[in-house]
Amino acid sequence: MPRGVNLLLDEGGAEHLLRGQAVMRAAESTQKPQITHGYAQGFGLCLEIHCGLWHWIDAALNFLWDETVATLRSRVAGFDLEYFFNSVVTDQDRRQKLESAEDLKKLDDWELIRGCHQTGMLSDIGFQHLDYIRNMRNWASAAHPNQNELSGLQVISWLETCIREVFVREPEGPVLEVRRLLSNVRAHALGADDIGPVVANIRLLAEDLAKSLLRTIFGMYVDPRVDAQAKNNIKLFAQAVWEQVGQESKHEIGLRHARYASNADIARRDAAREFLDLVDGLAYLPQSSLTLEMDENIQSLFNAHLGMNNFYNEPPHARNLTRLVPKTGDIPAQLRRSYVKTLIMCRIGNGYGISYAAVPMYDELIGRFLEPEIDVVASLIGDSEVASRLQFLDCGKRFSEICSVLKNRTTNLLTRDILEEILRATPNQLPKIGGSSKMQELLKKLNPPNTSG
Repeated sequence: MPRGVNLLLDEGGAEHLLRGQAVMRAAESTQKPQITHGYAQGFGLCLEIHCGLWHWIDAALNFLWDETVATLRSRVAGFDLEYFFNSVVTDQDRRQKLESAEDLKKLDDWELIRGCHQTGMLSDIGFQHLDYIRNMRNWASAAHPNQNELSGLQVISWLETCIREVFVREPEGPVLEVRRLLSNVRAHALGADDIGPVVANIRLLAEDLAKSLLRTIFGMYVDPRVDAQAKNNIKLFAQAVWEQVGQESKHEIGLRHARYASNADIARRDAAREFLDLVDGLAYLPQSSLTLEMDENIQSLFNAHLGMNNFYNEPPHARNLTRLVPKTGDIPAQLRRSYVKTLIMCRIGNGYGISYAAVPMYDELIGRFLEPEIDVVASLIGDSEVASRLQFLDCGKRFSEICSVLKNRTTNLLTRDILEEILRATPNQLPKIGGSSKMQELLKKLNPPNTSG
């Protein structure tokens, strides 16, 4: 029997087929005919899975993903490109090459999805679902032939997700407030009387949105092409944004200054120092060039892990990182969270395995973790990207194994409590436990607002 021939012939097959047809009708009823008309045509293939042709399922998944990516690009282009690019791309050389909507095609799919999540255009749930679909598209479709089988019912469910989270969902609430603020910063001269309501709204922002806003106003402030009026506006509320973000974001701004200095980018270096002085952030300047080198290597490893052919591309970066990290395990505070998160995500792998050649190096570096790094591991259960990865059973199992080892090494009772909560979770509970009220309270105690490293 051809692959997929029995996919809709199970006991509930007819019910699910009708459900798929209902989803199609929902798509056709939206106010976006330029998207859904093509959808109706392309997804007719998926709804004929009962004919037994596997390649139709695969074509439907690829069509669904391509339309999702195209819609996200269109959403970003119609929102605020500068805000998006500044939020997603931290490498200044690369950032300078990204200006127009056409440049969105230069971003990998994972960067687009991650950026939409960071800027509030995708919800946490939407991000987790799209990240899962992206993994399945990359690893279980004909785009990357293997032994994994796709279900026609899965694809229908993913269509429903994309309709709900992408095609008919518009940015709302605080996200729109950020866009309005940035538009006013560029277009009007703001005065002291205008800033009270702005600061009040900034203090209501979730940390992810505040982080994106900080990256954007910093990028505008150091850009020689931005006019003086916009920079004067930024001076009025920069301190409020700075107070709304955590230590990781503040350290990132300090590293940006150091990178401008090392590249002899004098104009941006001086503007970055002026910004840090403005927000009382000079203490976040790194102390050595080694910090910069480690930061670049951590970013390179993270990008290799999320990119294509990651099993092959990770080992060289892991080898360099092993060389840079001292045997004592002492890590600059500026890098701690990104270092730990990158190592943990690489070590637990994706839904289709791990880079076995890099595993010994990951284990060696995790073995050097000190108490602050173990605290970060515990806090990662509340990280949306890590939670998304834990949807895969093998990733969850590897994460639990790491937590089990580290639980026996920590002397912090609060960290131990969090790790024990993680270890008590079932595989189905693990991706969601970070959002439980009990875990949220524990994480707040471990990472008081704006003081965690």
